[in-house]
Amino acid sequence: MKFLAVDDSSTMRKIVSLALKGAGHEVVEAEHGRDALSKLAGAVFDCIVLDINMPEMNGLEFLTARKYKPEIAKIPVIVLTTQDEAAMRDQAMELGADAFLGKPFQKEDLLAAVKKLLGIR
Repeated sequence: MKFLAVDDSSTMRKIVSLALKGAGHEVVEAEHGRDALSKLAGAVFDCIVLDINMPEMNGLEFLTARKYKPEIAKIPVIVLTTQDEAAMRDQAMELGADAFLGKPFQKEDLLAAVKKLLGIR
């Protein structure tokens, strides 16, 4: 499966990438929402792992923009953020996120969310 890891922290992108690559997946990295939209154009991805707090276009802005782009609107999104309050979780889910994990996270939790969301055994 091919993932897009979107986070302004290069360290966090690497951690997510290592976890997913270790499970046999391909990962492309993006620094913020605008970068993600650019990388999604004309490419095929199975899932997006998205931070909320980012410059240029944050995760909520990305989720909103995604809704209006039919070619990417159905790609599942896992939000992975330090803002794991219930209000933020609710807002992200209302905007189309499919799963929500708080940071710091355990690799096993991310992989379990991926398996559940994508139906991987």
